[in-house]
Amino acid sequence: MPARSIPPRPKYSMRFRASGKIWYSAEVMTVPMKIVASVVESTPERALALMAQADRVADGIELRLDALGMLPADDPTSVLASAIGATEKPIILTYRPREEGGHSDVSLFDRQRFWSRVLAWTERRADARGRLFYDLEVDLAEAFRDAASPVPWDRVIVSHHHREAASPEVVEAMYARLSALPARLLKLAIFAHDIGDSLLIFRLLERARQQRRALVGIAMGMAGLLTRILGVAYGSAFTYGAVVAGREAAPGQIPVSDLRALYRVAEIGRGTAVVGVIGYPIGHSLSPLVHNVGFRTLGLNFVYVPLEVVALDRFMRDFVRPETRRLSWPLRGLSITIPHKVAVMGFVDEVDVLARRVGAVNTLVVEGERLRGYNTDVAGGTEPLAERITLEGAHVAIVGAGGAARALAYGVRERGARVSLFGRRLERVRVLAEAVGADAHALDELADSVCDVLINATPVGMAGYPEQELIPDAVLRHRPLVYDLVYNPLETPLLRRAKRMGCPVLSGVEMFLRQAAEQFRLWTGVEPPLDAMRAHVYTALS
Repeated sequence: MPARSIPPRPKYSMRFRASGKIWYSAEVMTVPMKIVASVVESTPERALALMAQADRVADGIELRLDALGMLPADDPTSVLASAIGATEKPIILTYRPREEGGHSDVSLFDRQRFWSRVLAWTERRADARGRLFYDLEVDLAEAFRDAASPVPWDRVIVSHHHREAASPEVVEAMYARLSALPARLLKLAIFAHDIGDSLLIFRLLERARQQRRALVGIAMGMAGLLTRILGVAYGSAFTYGAVVAGREAAPGQIPVSDLRALYRVAEIGRGTAVVGVIGYPIGHSLSPLVHNVGFRTLGLNFVYVPLEVVALDRFMRDFVRPETRRLSWPLRGLSITIPHKVAVMGFVDEVDVLARRVGAVNTLVVEGERLRGYNTDVAGGTEPLAERITLEGAHVAIVGAGGAARALAYGVRERGARVSLFGRRLERVRVLAEAVGADAHALDELADSVCDVLINATPVGMAGYPEQELIPDAVLRHRPLVYDLVYNPLETPLLRRAKRMGCPVLSGVEMFLRQAAEQFRLWTGVEPPLDAMRAHVYTALS
């Protein structure tokens, strides 16, 4: 792929207002990149190889010099020369100390000395000067400013990475400190312990926009993924991603290929309709893949995002309910997964008849000021099973007592099956059994049961879930069919053991696809491209 042409270096337009605040022209506020790939490797050779991969998918490349264990601090010019020659795209040079999430134990004095050499050398190179950016931590930038050192502020990113719990006061103080410096770009990264921490970043992005300061705002960690996906659309100068999974520079970094092709970060804007999946944990979910493939295939201006939610009440108040939400975004709906399928019913205005009968909601639709709840798990889970066995008169054993178990129990009962529910918490099983017209049993009674199909409706076996053997091998012997609602991985530990015992098996992938297809219809009003969605899911799982 040919290298992307580099725009001419913008003129540095800076002056001070009477208030003492720095004013930047719109030309300087923009940078020629939206997606930056972080290259984190321990040797120059590996870093250059990773840069070659990044060059194909990213707009710019961050080279983490602090990760290069063999980097000669006294003379890093040979490494820099190789890096500059490896790409024609913008390069961000970073030398992060360990206290801000870096890999080097280096003092402020040593960082000053290192950067003085780097800046003096790179600024003499005509082939690099217009496309090199320098990430300087705020304490280092202040030291350079106070010493009146020669620094090309028009290509400086002054940054701070706050790794402890953040508060509005902490964020305000750090932004004030960053914005007092004459750098072209500001960067503030906080660690999100809860998705609500993302609001601190979105509010800061709006403030920076009003003050005409270019800001990269990030909430790190799984709870902060929203800022990495929607940040650019909501004012962040750009977003960072990993070149490949497992080479992340910070917690929660998304592969650059996903930022570009799956989430279409460089294309979406504030008018893009947003849907997403809420649950905990959320990293296993393939819902972003299946829905975003559908949106891209049909050319719909939608994006589907993963949302790690622990405190459901705060999330519904601050992000979802139109009259109380603190983020101004065009939210169209949500997929609801473990553990919120039952609890979310208390937050919606209208519940579909089927969802009310089941007692669980897995789909939320935002229509004007109202929230409507639906259940697409019933049809999604029952139809693949009905294609394998005759449910009329069948005996179905279900392990679990959550939302998925509710949906399957209701669905097969409606088709004439007899249902027995099994679980470790018998009281909870009894409550569900009474609600759906099933028999309730302790989990240790499963070995003596006789049934036509055994269904796992718990998250046990799901990628990212603690490993445990809920259903032992002895229970699997001679089962006519074993159905695992877990779809990731494609072959779960339960299905693998069932095959070994000679049992026919049914994967949860088809349930996942069919319930997702109905969600797609509810949010968009159009028929989903199910073949394309199915192909991408099976490719991802295999």
